[in-house]
Amino acid sequence: MDKCELERARGLENIQNFIWDFDGTLFDTYSYTIPCFCAAVRAVGGEPDEAKVYELMMENIGAAFAWYNTEKGLDYEALRAEYHRIHRWDPVSQGGPFPYARELLRIICESGRKNFMFTHRNTDVYTLMGYWETLEYFTDIVTLADGVAPKPSPEAVELIAARNGLDKSKTVMVGDRELDILSGARAGVLTCHVTNGKPYKNCSCDFRISSLRAIYAVLGGKCV
Repeated sequence: MDKCELERARGLENIQNFIWDFDGTLFDTYSYTIPCFCAAVRAVGGEPDEAKVYELMMENIGAAFAWYNTEKGLDYEALRAEYHRIHRWDPVSQGGPFPYARELLRIICESGRKNFMFTHRNTDVYTLMGYWETLEYFTDIVTLADGVAPKPSPEAVELIAARNGLDKSKTVMVGDRELDILSGARAGVLTCHVTNGKPYKNCSCDFRISSLRAIYAVLGGKCV
């Protein structure tokens, strides 16, 4: 591992509570959703730009639908319907955990630390994590189905911290988007931006690393 990358993760060994984002952070779902969206654009007569779709999905998929409607003149409801026709919701199609994700979640638990999650998904996240054998590593999970405000609101992070009695100075929000980072920062916890080798919007954070492998390494995991 690059020594600079390891140094950027230094300090995370002092963290006791990890609040994770799901899509693009722990699970490599964009590699499936972006091609599905591009296929939907073509199906309704448009020409997709994969880089632009990724940029829009860094906000949310609704932003992608809206942009192709207002900027490219595609019918919003037709595009949305086509996307949901193409997109399959089974756990295998959507993409599994990033390298070292399961190992990292496990070592966090084994070391006496705790994993939490705030995701913009609804209850389907439980099915996905159950299939990929990661659900057991989480103490508490909050989804939009719980009625909380979406990121970058700090509401869900504050809820997790309050009902689990977390010390915010030893808690970190980990995500791949600026929205994740802002959600954590506004709640008063530390923040870790994981880019997973993708282009990203620069934002202020306490830690920025390129993969989960770096966190795994500083917590004592043996990397291959």
